[in-house]
Amino acid sequence: MIAHNRLAAATWEADQHARVLTESLADWHRQPAPDLPTLELDRSKVRLVDQVLFRFIKLQDVMGERLVPATLDALAEPCDSLSMRDRLNRLEKLGFVDVDSWLAWRDVRNRLAHEYPDHPELRFAALLAAIQAAQELGALYADWRQHLHAQRLLPDDTP
Repeated sequence: MIAHNRLAAATWEADQHARVLTESLADWHRQPAPDLPTLELDRSKVRLVDQVLFRFIKLQDVMGERLVPATLDALAEPCDSLSMRDRLNRLEKLGFVDVDSWLAWRDVRNRLAHEYPDHPELRFAALLAAIQAAQELGALYADWRQHLHAQRLLPDDTP
């Protein structure tokens, strides 16, 4: 029962970030900025991009820190002594995640931490890569939830 409570708590938290991420991505895709100078002149777009990036990071964090171990626990898969890479490999074998994609999204996230003041094209490319990664992570989370429901690891009343 404890494993299912941890899983329910992890999915609840991930749901909050995924919902706002999906809404923010939809807003971005309706009118994306064509380049960094255009983006930086539009304060509402800057706030929107900040929201996308924040929710991307938060969703990735909750999935890695809470959903990964909670899913393995709910599946009765021992994971306490496993490294994150080994946990991801096990979840890949169970059909929950593609490890190469996960690692690529971590790389995108790390690139966001670097500023390139003299290279606006690199900053904008990193931003666009993060927006794409956020879209992919959101899709992965939706699939993950479907997989949990299919295996009856989440109650039927959980959306």
